[in-house]
Amino acid sequence: MKRTAFLAVLLLLLLIVGLAMAQNRTFVATDSWTPPDLSELTATDAPELLLLKVAQGEVGYIEGPLPDESKYGEWFAHGRVAWCAEFITWCVDQVDQRYGTNLMKVTFPRYGGPSTGAPFFMQKGRFISDTGRLPNNQKQWLIGSDQYLSANTYIPYPGDYVWFYYYNRSVGTDHVALVEGISQDADGTIVIHAIEGNNPDRVQRAAYVLTDKRIYGYGTPVKRAYSNLRIYNQNDDVLALQKDMVTLGYYTSEEGQDGYFTKALEESVKQLQRDQKLKPTGIVDMETRNVMETLLTKKP
Repeated sequence: MKRTAFLAVLLLLLLIVGLAMAQNRTFVATDSWTPPDLSELTATDAPELLLLKVAQGEVGYIEGPLPDESKYGEWFAHGRVAWCAEFITWCVDQVDQRYGTNLMKVTFPRYGGPSTGAPFFMQKGRFISDTGRLPNNQKQWLIGSDQYLSANTYIPYPGDYVWFYYYNRSVGTDHVALVEGISQDADGTIVIHAIEGNNPDRVQRAAYVLTDKRIYGYGTPVKRAYSNLRIYNQNDDVLALQKDMVTLGYYTSEEGQDGYFTKALEESVKQLQRDQKLKPTGIVDMETRNVMETLLTKKP
């Protein structure tokens, strides 16, 4: 390996290890990793772990007798489909039925076809790109962090969705799986253990390194990251921003609380930035968000 390539790999590993330490996370050695025993979970446990429990119970299921013929596709679309997304959606429905939860369309999407799932999490503000930037190129950072995410540095949690693309990233995703756990190789490489359907004809476990070039990003059951917000953005994070700006006295309910970043909201952000001696860009970046969080904690 050339020296420059070696140094690049070394720096990436150091960044990944540093991020793991910042998240107060340690990982079992890959050689020692075993699937978590979730058999004793009850309705009081975390929804994403209940989802994993259901998914674990499906490992070994095989489609057939015809290609793409599965109980998941039949349940979702009453027909034969490539069923990786339908498998996870079926598991969400089973959690709701078995434990009396209300996860479908709230915490997790009801969707078939892997390319339609990531947009649900983006709208909810709970999508984290493997590049550290959303498809609209807005930078992301973990809640509580003082640095933006770099490529391949978010380490997923059990119950996260993980998407893959095989052909064209700009078009969307081609496959989805459910993160079951994380381990670490002796050289520091982070390994993602997942449960996935339609691989290639069954539900089974698989493992991917964190830096796998096919990974598109992650959907999280709880909010773990922010992204820069700017004019014309429209999502749940903008709605939360509008409410925060009302609380801080820079925005009024009459100006709109619909999750759409208007010119009026931009001007209110600029005024807050001026008052706090920040560059008045109108963009809610990491520095602006951290200042807002400090101001919000001081409100009665």
